[in-house]
Amino acid sequence: MSLKSLFARLVERSPYRAVGADDQRSWLFLVAIHVGVSICVPLFAFGGQLGRHMSFVELVGAVLAGAALIVVLAFATGYVGMRARVPTAILVRQTFGERGAHVVALVLTLASFGWFGVQTEMLVNSIFALAHVQPSAGLRLILTFAAGALMSSTAIIGVRALGKVTYIAVPLLLLVIAVPASIALSRQDLAPLLMKAPPEAAYGFGAVVSIVVGSHMSTIAISPDLTRFLRTPRDVAAGTIASFAVALPVLLLLSALLAVVYGSSDLVAVMVAAGVGAPALIVIILATWTSNDKNLYESALSLSALFPRIERWQLTAIAALIGTAVAAAGIFQHFIGFLVLLGLAIAPVAGVYLVDYWMGGTRYADGAPIERLRVAPFVAWAGGSLFGLMTLPADSSGLGWLTLTTVPTLDALLAAALLHIVLSRLLGSRRAAAANA
Repeated sequence: MSLKSLFARLVERSPYRAVGADDQRSWLFLVAIHVGVSICVPLFAFGGQLGRHMSFVELVGAVLAGAALIVVLAFATGYVGMRARVPTAILVRQTFGERGAHVVALVLTLASFGWFGVQTEMLVNSIFALAHVQPSAGLRLILTFAAGALMSSTAIIGVRALGKVTYIAVPLLLLVIAVPASIALSRQDLAPLLMKAPPEAAYGFGAVVSIVVGSHMSTIAISPDLTRFLRTPRDVAAGTIASFAVALPVLLLLSALLAVVYGSSDLVAVMVAAGVGAPALIVIILATWTSNDKNLYESALSLSALFPRIERWQLTAIAALIGTAVAAAGIFQHFIGFLVLLGLAIAPVAGVYLVDYWMGGTRYADGAPIERLRVAPFVAWAGGSLFGLMTLPADSSGLGWLTLTTVPTLDALLAAALLHIVLSRLLGSRRAAAANA
């Protein structure tokens, strides 16, 4: 077998081709990917912050409620992905039309670039913190690009490599993270910790639910990228429940408990305080690798909608280069607010394609023609994004004019779905009247 043919068999090719029977997987594949993505420095910082704003006993109920809502939404979008057998960026071509999908794909790409850059920069900072080194600009640049090249290698290969990395990494991550938890619980009286009042200003139940759901709305919207590989609806249901109703609450509550015990939401600081500083480096690298693998993979899928003639693996390499450059530029301090606003633009995409898929009939069948621009879905997406901005509090860069569900990204999704139904019915009535006339 030639090197070229071996490369062709190893590397996942065009995302425009529907997933074949040989590429289909069980629900364990979805769980491994999601758990690998969830175990990362930002999630532990997120869970740790929740633990500092609500007592652990109260936090359990709020996290479980948020997880239940995520499961419902993720199953809905995941089921569409399993039925359509194409990634989100290709699916929305039927929803928004060729030109409309280009705008959607650009938004999805920007979000993936941003998260890759943020996580890579946090990885580099953690490595230097563990090594107790004050790096020069040159050394930081070298390590950033080395980390970007390492993490992009498996994403370039495709979903096969993603699965293998997570199957290896996830058990190791869970094992190493369990160490500081077991040490803490062996040294502490558990009951007072669970009832202890939060050390910082308390969050309400609804606020925590909205924070948990809102932080995963982008994952919900682009879940077809992974669920297209699942065999049956049962796999979608089992994988979604295990990922978001079991694994996610466990990880969030564990990180919250560690923050209460060690007085810090910094995973590196917690690992060092527990006396496992050396394994902490392995955890940080593997955790960032599994998370950024998915970021790169999804960015390449989105870029495929913009540049259909370029191979997916080549787009992945380009995405890795851009994401690494973003990390080297120090994007962390400037991009978080932008990512919040991007979330308001991504969530309505899911609302629109969910409604359109069930109303679309044969539009999503293989070989169905693609319109140049579909006005109703595009207007519904813009309207949903604007509504989310109106419900986003002013202190989070929103307008703060009204409140619906207390989850601005969910508000945007629901508004876009409802607006698409209304616009589709109106346009359908006008077409019917014109035909009769």
